[in-house]
Amino acid sequence: MASSVANQISFSGLNIEYYDLALVAQTFFFGTYSVLIVLSTRMLLRGLKTRMDHVLFVIPLLMYTLSAAYWAYSVALGADRMRNYIKDVLSPADFSGDHTPVTKWNPLFNSLVLVNYVCSDAVVVWRAWIIASTLASRNYRKYLYITCFFLVLTFFSVTGTIVFQIIGVVEFPLYPIPPNSYLTYGTNVLQTMNLVFSLISNLIATAILAVAAFRHRKILRAALAEDKKSTKSEKILMLLVESGALYCISTGITMVAGLIRLPAAGTLGDLYTPVNIQIAVRILFSSDLQSGIRIHY
Repeated sequence: MASSVANQISFSGLNIEYYDLALVAQTFFFGTYSVLIVLSTRMLLRGLKTRMDHVLFVIPLLMYTLSAAYWAYSVALGADRMRNYIKDVLSPADFSGDHTPVTKWNPLFNSLVLVNYVCSDAVVVWRAWIIASTLASRNYRKYLYITCFFLVLTFFSVTGTIVFQIIGVVEFPLYPIPPNSYLTYGTNVLQTMNLVFSLISNLIATAILAVAAFRHRKILRAALAEDKKSTKSEKILMLLVESGALYCISTGITMVAGLIRLPAAGTLGDLYTPVNIQIAVRILFSSDLQSGIRIHY
């Protein structure tokens, strides 16, 4: 019995080490995102002329608010895990595991922050739709409908994940959700689905932007509030393509990380997903900020 408790405490310590490393990376990307928000808010407020400008300004702020709440909870979770670990080390006989009033909310917070995936995907798809719609090409519209379809699937898979986690908090308020529970299985399936759907949606949207940037530069200049004699339009398009590509790469890394088991428990994806969420919103906002894009209907 004593050996079993010692092993569990050892695994808890190893999990804390992994978690702290991931938290440092998450804090770095959240910090850069915060700097962008602080430095750009006043500048962006000056450019709010249309209703769509206001919408595109509010969405990143809402995403930042959700990211900030998630980061704050992540810090509190790390502190709670460390406190609980120290207590278990000092009093092994009273070993209580890592399910506390703070940690029990972790699955729900992890699912709520997935809303940022949906928002990021929606903005990327919207960019592709506005730019490609100026081409009046049925072929482009066909692919746009496909990416919108996967965007809707992403929304429903994220919604399902949140619902499952709410049920989990209600049904298991004092203990972790059992591994063989339908909630655990359903959550794993839905989380995998939202990553796959999100990646497909972004790949198609980014591909549309890339093709548009290389084949229809003159037509696309007419859709941007830029001087046609300037090369800034091409730079904006390439920036959007590059940001979309980075987003897809980061999401792909998350999927691969989910297949790598950690020595203690869980997968590398459990640690990288919070980082990927911060990366996603940072890439999205920084591309908008650097390009200063204003697309007209």
